[in-house]
Amino acid sequence: MLDLNFVVDLDPSIVRDNLIFVAGLPGMGLTGKQAADYLIEQFNAVKVCSVNAPYLASPVISSHDGVVEDLMNEIFKLYYAEAGGKQFLIFTGITQPTSPEWQHQLSYKIIDTIRVYRPKIIYTFAATPIYSYRWNVNVYGIATRRDLLDELRVHGVIPFKGEGVISGVNGLLVGYGKQFGIDGVILLGETYLTAGRDFIAPLSLLRVFSKVINVEIDLRKMEDLALSFHKKFYEYVKEEKREESEQENLGYIS
Repeated sequence: MLDLNFVVDLDPSIVRDNLIFVAGLPGMGLTGKQAADYLIEQFNAVKVCSVNAPYLASPVISSHDGVVEDLMNEIFKLYYAEAGGKQFLIFTGITQPTSPEWQHQLSYKIIDTIRVYRPKIIYTFAATPIYSYRWNVNVYGIATRRDLLDELRVHGVIPFKGEGVISGVNGLLVGYGKQFGIDGVILLGETYLTAGRDFIAPLSLLRVFSKVINVEIDLRKMEDLALSFHKKFYEYVKEEKREESEQENLGYIS
């Protein structure tokens, strides 16, 4: 068994009681990762830890013009930021661990490591699929307590109904946090592009997250990306329909 050891370069004594832990790893539409990366950029977050474990990444190598590139060792990173009078630890990475065992081990190790900073709550960003494209998408919520769901509902979050599962690290972090007595919330943005890069879902998550934590986030850059994507998507759909119409109107000469 390979050991998963890393050290956080952050003095616990500077952390107050309002610390918020946020995480977003790759998943459907790259929704969670994009949202986390955007927070890191907007909050001018500082890297305080990296998890150098290439065995957690996909078992592939990259090449350029036939030459093998170096293996990427820095797979996961943890950042610290202060914004709106609150403190944040933000966790993200370039991939999800490839096996269920390592997803569990990574999630447990992260929570076990950051609990020394006494996080007030854990938020993870994820996505849920929809099967028709929409500009205005919903954000769903899952929480470790019923009253947390009630608070989310005030900000437009729809509690997830019925039975369900959240796969991967974005879900496991909240599960292990609950074991350690830390409140947790999973925010899921609807995405149509389950296998591609969506810009609308992460924007919807960040809009809601800003309200939930009562911290203003400058979303202009993300809004521009989402609007540009929206326009290009509709141009693509119109072109597809035009080509289909032309093919239907073609006649056959014999």
